[in-house]
Amino acid sequence: MSALREVVITGAGVVAPLGHTPAELFDALLAGRSAIAPVEAFDVSPFPCKVAARVKGYKARDWVANRKNLKLMSDAVRFGMGALKRAHADAGLADAGVAPERLGLFVGAGTAVGRTEDLVPAIERSVRDGAFDPKAFGEVGMHAINPLWLLKGLSNNVLGFGTADLDARGVNQNYCNSGVGGLQAIGEAAWAIVEGKADVVLAGSADSAVNPLHFTGFGRLRAMTGNGGADAVRPFDARHDGFAPGEGAAFFALETEAHARARGARILGRIAGYGDGCGAQSLSAGDLGVITATCRRALERAGWDPETVDLVYAHGNGTPVYDRREAQAIAAVLGPRSAAVTTNKAQIGHAMAAGGPLSLACALEAGRRNTVPAVAGVDQLDPKCADIDLVRGEARRTPVRRALVHAAGLGAQTTFIAVEFTP
Repeated sequence: MSALREVVITGAGVVAPLGHTPAELFDALLAGRSAIAPVEAFDVSPFPCKVAARVKGYKARDWVANRKNLKLMSDAVRFGMGALKRAHADAGLADAGVAPERLGLFVGAGTAVGRTEDLVPAIERSVRDGAFDPKAFGEVGMHAINPLWLLKGLSNNVLGFGTADLDARGVNQNYCNSGVGGLQAIGEAAWAIVEGKADVVLAGSADSAVNPLHFTGFGRLRAMTGNGGADAVRPFDARHDGFAPGEGAAFFALETEAHARARGARILGRIAGYGDGCGAQSLSAGDLGVITATCRRALERAGWDPETVDLVYAHGNGTPVYDRREAQAIAAVLGPRSAAVTTNKAQIGHAMAAGGPLSLACALEAGRRNTVPAVAGVDQLDPKCADIDLVRGEARRTPVRRALVHAAGLGAQTTFIAVEFTP
């Protein structure tokens, strides 16, 4: 049995399209609300997808100690600061007496680039005779670019601003692996705790895919939905045709159970296992063998028998090929129609690196309430996904003691976290 079982979760912080705490987000999922709506922030006419899930009502200035730093922060970084500091507060770390050198931070980061739309004025100034002129760009265009543009896009901005804000001088890591980065950060943070590298590690991710860069890239991969409306995304349904971009952040406080109990901390759940794999056979379709092997690895490290899993928080992004492969892998490992399966991407979109941590936050709430939200937008299961027990129609009241949380990324990357709840 893995030493990971020593690691417990004592705090959680969320900034998401349907809520800014785990409880608010979960309540909205149970109510069937959807944040997916037409994009108004930029012109989406060139793209196949016209919808996304945006974070609303969030005030970053409430969570950034030095407000001058706000001008150096992208939306994703601002979300990350809120979720990170909420997790720190939720765990009661302000008065916990953790030495700065023993407080770590592990972050799953998104695409390392500034806002592509901020480059438009520079490109427009560089057009000569109807075509882009590199010489004109060097002479005129680049002067229209804000000198802080590159700094705002650095992948380690949450890590940098977060460690400074919280005076976290301990071990730190930054993971830039598309959709699995957030769960990787949490899994590797758990190992860092086991290895004694820190007393407490804050781990999670912040990301946003609601921008022209992601719409262009995933549009070319034909991975995004062409449907409109709040029910555009239909994971595992016969009509699924892709995901809607989303955004948000989720962070967690990890420490050993002994450390948590010594300081009287509340325990939200236990990190029982962690599996990570990469197929590199396909850019976006995933690899059935890798998903299956990675899921089994997480179970083996947790010391769980497959039939004891109560819930799978699936990647479930609504793309036909990946939905089918994920469903086949779950059925192959756990058995046909065994554990309850759900996903939140039909309601909050796909937040890329932050997608896995947001699902973990929801899994913690499912374990606390013994309730599994239904997957929105599912009327008829894709026949190739019929071997999983997908929760649909209404939320399901059922004991949730053990859950698997799955995230997937480009290049057939896949990560599973096994989390356990104490009655």
